[in-house]
Amino acid sequence: MLCILGHHRADPAAAWNDGIGFSRCLGCNASLVQRPGAGWTRVPRGYAVVWRPVADRPALGSQATPTSLARLSLGARRIGAAATRALDRGQPPVEPASRSYRYLARRIGSARTVLLSPLCNTDVANDTLLLLAAMLQDERGGRLLLIDATLGGDGIGSLLGAHGKPGLSDIRPRDPWSAVETMRLLARPNMILLGAGQHPATGRPDHLAAMLPFLAERFDHILIQQRGIMADSRNLALAARAELVWTLAEEGRSPMPRLAQARDAFRANGLPDVGLILTVPMPRSAHGG
Repeated sequence: MLCILGHHRADPAAAWNDGIGFSRCLGCNASLVQRPGAGWTRVPRGYAVVWRPVADRPALGSQATPTSLARLSLGARRIGAAATRALDRGQPPVEPASRSYRYLARRIGSARTVLLSPLCNTDVANDTLLLLAAMLQDERGGRLLLIDATLGGDGIGSLLGAHGKPGLSDIRPRDPWSAVETMRLLARPNMILLGAGQHPATGRPDHLAAMLPFLAERFDHILIQQRGIMADSRNLALAARAELVWTLAEEGRSPMPRLAQARDAFRANGLPDVGLILTVPMPRSAHGG
């Protein structure tokens, strides 16, 4: 009925060409098109979409990176390096950032749902998530879903243009398709975003946690960004459902007592195997100081 009325549900596995998205309706299988700044509509009369097999599409590495993801290079310089270790131990990493994040992407293994819980500022967390997402796509390929579950207006969703747009705070309980309806296709091929929503503070991570099995069937990897595990008790719902959890800290800036508190909070909620990404802050000279 919704399709008859012109309301289509676009398959997140869309293709992009010169900023224009192409997909199919999950209800009626009609070909859909999305122009910049507009929603999904049926392909205009007199036009047709020619679908090529996945094997015939250009490799991900040859695709242009969108303007909104241009900060990836800045993120590489700012983060400097990273390593995954148990929270009980952690030594400053020495490898270049891209190499370290490629290593992290390989270490994900069979995990499809990865959650990042930072103990540092949001700018660093945003840069880290973007760099990890880029390396994960380069190394593993497939469809990647980014979820802004920060319950705030300065997370990855805001950085990628979803501020004030429907997202996590607008999904309907027990209706996983409502999460799909609020997703935004990014210009980077096969990268999809679920923003924080129109009213981020009212987001319900527990609703999203219940939908993760549904989403995991439709995406190869899901990267979830939250604030620190102790920032809001609602964060525990997604942390408990994620297959892999990493805490993000800055060398010399994230207090060790907070790391210990985060470790204890995870363990108290049955998450003993949390990893640590340790970033190296940008040198003061890089800021002109």
